[in-house]
Amino acid sequence: TKIWDEFLLVDKDDSVALLMTPNEEAPKKGLLSKLLSSGPEHLRVAFIHNKTAETSAWTYGHELGRAHLEQVFGDQIETCCIDNVEPGDDAYEAIEQAIADGYNVIFTTTPEFVNDSLKSAIAHPQIRVLNCSLNIPHRYIRTYYGRMYEAKFLSGVMAGALTRNNKIGYIADYPIYGMTANINAFALGAKMVNPDAKVYLEWSTLKDSDPYEKFKQEEIVIISDKEMINPSSRSREFGLYAEKDGIKTNLAMPIWHWGVFYERIIRSILSGAWKLDDETDDLQALNYWWGMSAGAIDLIYSDKIPSGTLQLMRILKASICANDYVPFTGPLYNQKNELMCNDKEIMPPEDVIVMD
Repeated sequence: TKIWDEFLLVDKDDSVALLMTPNEEAPKKGLLSKLLSSGPEHLRVAFIHNKTAETSAWTYGHELGRAHLEQVFGDQIETCCIDNVEPGDDAYEAIEQAIADGYNVIFTTTPEFVNDSLKSAIAHPQIRVLNCSLNIPHRYIRTYYGRMYEAKFLSGVMAGALTRNNKIGYIADYPIYGMTANINAFALGAKMVNPDAKVYLEWSTLKDSDPYEKFKQEEIVIISDKEMINPSSRSREFGLYAEKDGIKTNLAMPIWHWGVFYERIIRSILSGAWKLDDETDDLQALNYWWGMSAGAIDLIYSDKIPSGTLQLMRILKASICANDYVPFTGPLYNQKNELMCNDKEIMPPEDVIVMD
């Protein structure tokens, strides 16, 4: 009986509701509910990580988000983190233990934990369980992710303006949901300012493959690399950088503001807006997919960028933040030169997520 909605979602074409901006409207209370109110709920928030902040830049980013929560909310909430958890029984047991210890909000910070999160959420409907993933059609957990492609688009604009031989390197990890949109947005940004630009894509996870050696052979100087590093890393291979004679000059850095994500979600729970998101007649999973307009994603620049390029970046960034410009605006063509999005039309977010 508990999982029946999961079966109903399987056959729905629009099984995921994408919440593109935070809902900060608190439900209006009547006089009686105000009199009976016991004040804001005390939240105990647990974070379940696959790795540690010392070994993983991804985990480090989420731990910065947890620290932000503690700083903002003080005694209103308590937090803890559980590190080095493997998907499967290990993750399920970690979530169950956090619930047994009295934690009533659970963030699982990798898509690999989605099934384990779902299991616990179905067993404990009073617990709010959220998984960091995209386009997951499950009713009993909510998912959250960032529109990183907006920052990647701006990074591509910068790369297209700065390349001297029209060649740009791009390194990605896995072709998962969201990653392909990042790559395509970066290429669209480069083409916007430099129609002759060509992006050379390499996968960092391929066995016996050295992307940096390939870029060297192609005389590629401008490179887009991983979004995050942790403090223990001495590498300068992050964000957008230029490499010349073995010296790397960092130019721009896409930023995940996980603290903003977590603060807004916790505020929605404390204010009651969380319940408003769920009050719909449609059976849909809820996915928070926030971008630069919500402050969840950003791009920081180096002072080494030419002033004219910086001016253009600021104009485009302001347009994206105001939702006046969307990087995936037509006409858009695939690799076979087939029209995928008509002139001046905006590609639906659902198509952006699943693009190949």
